[in-house]
Amino acid sequence: MSRFVLALAALTLVSACGIKGDLERPDPLWNSEAAIRRECQRQLENNEPQDARCARYQTGAQTNP
Repeated sequence: MSRFVLALAALTLVSACGIKGDLERPDPLWNSEAAIRRECQRQLENNEPQDARCARYQTGAQTNP
């Protein structure tokens, strides 16, 4: 009985840990243009400071013809 109570107490404490809300999918490991654009757009919508890589998307300049 004491093991059950101890396990229940441990599960109660552990259940309060973790990330609240939805999990965000990480960007790909490779330099994906679409992922960078999505991240820049998300930062812009949330009024967060822009990364240095977002500067070229704000001006509309593209390196690919």
